[in-house]
Amino acid sequence: MARHVLSVVVCCVGLSQALFGQKIDLIEDSQLPRFEVASIKPGDAATNRGMFGFPPGRFVQENVNLFNTVLAAFRVRPDQVAPLPDIAQRERFTINAKTPEGTRPAEATLMLRALLVDRFKMRYHTERKEEDAFNLVLARKDGRLGPQLHTSSVDCASRRAAQRDKQDVPPLPPGAVECGVRNGPGTINFGGMPMSVLVQMLSNQTGRQVVDHTGITGNVDVDLHWSPQASALRASPDAASPVAQDDGPGVFTAVQEQLGLKLENAKALMDRLIIDHIERPEFD
Repeated sequence: MARHVLSVVVCCVGLSQALFGQKIDLIEDSQLPRFEVASIKPGDAATNRGMFGFPPGRFVQENVNLFNTVLAAFRVRPDQVAPLPDIAQRERFTINAKTPEGTRPAEATLMLRALLVDRFKMRYHTERKEEDAFNLVLARKDGRLGPQLHTSSVDCASRRAAQRDKQDVPPLPPGAVECGVRNGPGTINFGGMPMSVLVQMLSNQTGRQVVDHTGITGNVDVDLHWSPQASALRASPDAASPVAQDDGPGVFTAVQEQLGLKLENAKALMDRLIIDHIERPEFD
């Protein structure tokens, strides 16, 4: 875990897909959508745990530092953000905001960016340069996928949109994976979503940008499990683990054995976010 990140519980599935993008979209501050109303209060310095997410119609953050807020607002990974001022690393904030009716997840993250601009006086810019990355490719010459990666006839994004618009949602086909994302240390599990979701999650887990070269289109079901302890010993798929692991494979081995894919060392252009100014807000 990045050294600035608290122990944070992320609620609400939509946020997981919104985070950890590879390109930072810049929008004029005046053109950013805004929350209808937002309350900001100081966090609790006595605990090291927090929570944030986008439940329907709201953004909620409890006792979280601004580093995590910035990650959500710009949909970036920790390695894409330059070191932040002390206020963003150490102080915790609790935010409760209401989104306009019909707000989509991507719009809600832009509202969070506007909140940082308006209330925390944030100023920022980006730079792009070549960084270490991974190419995600097919591991087998015949193109056969692993046992825990399957094409899916389910479109979870369409199902969520229908639910949001209060339309009838048909039952899932027999044997289909339930829509939802479970992403944490040693686990990536989801159904009925595109490969871009897997790419984003692998980028987060490996700490490098992952570029999809698999050629896999449409939605997929993924059930990937690995040992975080084993992965910590290998920063690259080419590095041999120095000790035997009894608690499971590292992430590089798991991707190959379970998904039939492979992470290869590469270089890629990556956007980096630089926060030029941010300050303590007036509390409500």
